[in-house]
Amino acid sequence: MIKKISCSAWILSVLLIGCAGNSIKAPEQVKPDVPLSTELSFREFYKSPVGPLGLEPTQKLLSLKGKRVHLQGYMVVEEEPTAGLFMLSPLPVNIPEKEDGPSDYLPGSTVFVHMPKADVEKVLAHRPGLWDLEGTLELGAKEEANGRISYVRLLIDEEESVQPKK
Repeated sequence: MIKKISCSAWILSVLLIGCAGNSIKAPEQVKPDVPLSTELSFREFYKSPVGPLGLEPTQKLLSLKGKRVHLQGYMVVEEEPTAGLFMLSPLPVNIPEKEDGPSDYLPGSTVFVHMPKADVEKVLAHRPGLWDLEGTLELGAKEEANGRISYVRLLIDEEESVQPKK
């Protein structure tokens, strides 16, 4: 028993000494000016199954209000995109606004993504595939510039936070 403890202690000390020379940084040292984000998936938006009250937000979604989150989803294809705004959904969606009007197949868990202040006049062209986004989560009913009512919004504070996943 004594040999096992001393052998384990020796291995641990070798590992610690070996790591001491490497430049290992704690996550908060990587970008001290940008707070860490919490992973959020579309499945964590609303309680399941949907009950008599309709879509009810989960405790996790409510607890992340005003906090930085990381979300992956698909950019919604729109006929008439709105400057500074696009929608992100859990699956690829194409909404023909002119033909269907407000009667479309947009999932209830769609997020309205607001671009950084520098890009509020730009219309972001659709790019297929999965997107990785980070930003501040905003909740509550709000009429958007495209005429839709949103409940979940992601406010992007820097351009690097809006990238298609590679």
